[in-house]
Amino acid sequence: MLSALLAFTATLSAGLFAAKYKRNIGTVCAFTAGVLVALAFFDILPEILTLAPEIQVPLEMPLFTIAAGAFFLYVLDNRLFHMIKGSGGTGTRNNNPTLGTISALEFSAHGFIEGLAIGLSFQFEWSLGLVVAVAVISHDFCDGVSTLTLMLNSGNTMKFSMKMLFLDAVAPILGAVATLFFVIPDYFILFALSFLAGSFVYMGAGSLLPEAHRKNRPVVTLVFFLAGVTAIFVLSGMISA
Repeated sequence: MLSALLAFTATLSAGLFAAKYKRNIGTVCAFTAGVLVALAFFDILPEILTLAPEIQVPLEMPLFTIAAGAFFLYVLDNRLFHMIKGSGGTGTRNNNPTLGTISALEFSAHGFIEGLAIGLSFQFEWSLGLVVAVAVISHDFCDGVSTLTLMLNSGNTMKFSMKMLFLDAVAPILGAVATLFFVIPDYFILFALSFLAGSFVYMGAGSLLPEAHRKNRPVVTLVFFLAGVTAIFVLSGMISA
């Protein structure tokens, strides 16, 4: 719950950051992309490869679930946008309040999933939960910036934009609270971690990294991406030690 509250604080703080320093958000996105991709490969994937043989589950099944997690967030990020474009929308997020609101709801859905991830990871292993919490908090900072920026750029009022920012901020808490009411068996934790790994790969490589490339020079994006990867690599080693 403490981790979820920190994610809540990070999201709200990011909204205020967006209003003042949004030109610098590209470096934050690049760093967070590195954090999420490294977390999937350095922490979650090894846990999957260890747990699957222990509970006698063929490795093909969690690997398929990893792909499903990435595909799910791809659909979440893109399907509604293309539906509105095909129905006569402008195809752009600017000057389209409805599309800006839908984008904010997408970020809130991400936040709820990330809250579930924090709770499930702590149920499985304390050290994994800690690293997942760090990654989620970093990602929620970018989400908070994106939520407020998209809402305002699409023509919504500041008052309504702040309400959507609050919804985005509270979503991880709701996800974490949900995990307090049930304990998941190892079999389901395996697939939850697999789905989470795919989600983190997509959020890092498929969402945040392209955004960072649009906002930064290539060398800046590369440096901050590698910094995020290195940070998780070092943190994972410190926690496991």
